[in-house]
Amino acid sequence: MRKNKNPIRRNVFWMGVVSYFTDISSEMLMPILPIFFQDVLGITKAFIGLIEGLAESFSSFLKIVSGYLSDKFKRRKMFIILGYAIPAFIKPLYIFAGSWGHVLFLRFVERSGKGFRDPPRDALIAASSNKENLGEVFGFQRMMDTFGAVTGVLLLSVILYFLPNTLRALFIIAFIPGLISFVIAATKVKEDRKKAKDGTKISMNDVKNLPSAYKIFLIPTFIFAIGNMSYAFFILRAENLGLPIYFIPLVYLLYTIVYAVFALPVGKLSDRIGSIPTLIIGNVFFLAACVLFIMPIPVYLVWVVFALYGLFFAFNVGISKAYITNVVPGKMHGTAIGVQNFIMGICAFPASFVAGYLWETVSVEVAFGYSAALTVLSMLVYVFMLFSPKVAAR
Repeated sequence: MRKNKNPIRRNVFWMGVVSYFTDISSEMLMPILPIFFQDVLGITKAFIGLIEGLAESFSSFLKIVSGYLSDKFKRRKMFIILGYAIPAFIKPLYIFAGSWGHVLFLRFVERSGKGFRDPPRDALIAASSNKENLGEVFGFQRMMDTFGAVTGVLLLSVILYFLPNTLRALFIIAFIPGLISFVIAATKVKEDRKKAKDGTKISMNDVKNLPSAYKIFLIPTFIFAIGNMSYAFFILRAENLGLPIYFIPLVYLLYTIVYAVFALPVGKLSDRIGSIPTLIIGNVFFLAACVLFIMPIPVYLVWVVFALYGLFFAFNVGISKAYITNVVPGKMHGTAIGVQNFIMGICAFPASFVAGYLWETVSVEVAFGYSAALTVLSMLVYVFMLFSPKVAAR
């Protein structure tokens, strides 16, 4: 089959636009949520880890459900629309939060949106693309998503500069781009009619008989995820090292810019050298970020850490989806992505809670050392996959 020189098709383009506006909405809040939880509501670091971990675990459970159901009924769009509607309409309710219990409930509901939409969205993107361009296509989606984050953080910085006492009002402002993303998803994204009319049905045997390359891939996914603490701890460590609060949005902005700029070229790189080598490089960047935060570094090196953190995401998120959709049959894309997302998310609770507990009871160095050790272990499995004749290195 002749390689398509322009793999960014209609659905891929509009899903990129939807992701752009969604991330404007989300990233206007993400950099200040840990500070809001800790400084305004008085929630401890351990409970922040508990809230983030439980919410992410619940979201991950929904990912495996939505992925399987979207494969079974061959309907992606209804899950996508629901997934973008929920977080858009839940954000304004944060202004009424007064305790960790309120925050836990709101985070549960908000993160359920991601659970509903992610696997069906990624399966729809893969179905709308050529197999040999999957890295580039998912790189484009991550680029649009992350440029939305850049826009959101810039808006946050401007708002905080001119209106420094408006933390609760930010939740109302963030509703607007969230609403735009929901409307675009509902009106511009189209169901893949050819796949929807395909009579091929999936069964539990199809789930059990997923390719060995995919099953082995889940091993380093699990190992890394069990040590992958929430971004909140990177922000709290930056503050701990002396970074002023007004620089928090800017250092987070650096992370998002690096992620956005490198997502598409890294996707193209993975199409040439393979997904597994690309993922190994990404883990090296994450390991370097953890090692730097183990040490009592000067404040200026915090910027380096967040740049490395951005590189890790550029070399990881879209690439893992490209690998999965390359080795798994198309009719199982939603399920396979859902299972991988479920593993990553269900591990978010112990990863974040353990990190918070180690920080509170032992030291920050041990907390980041825990993540660094598991990152090394996951890299060793990737190296095994790279040289195993039974595992495709794409």
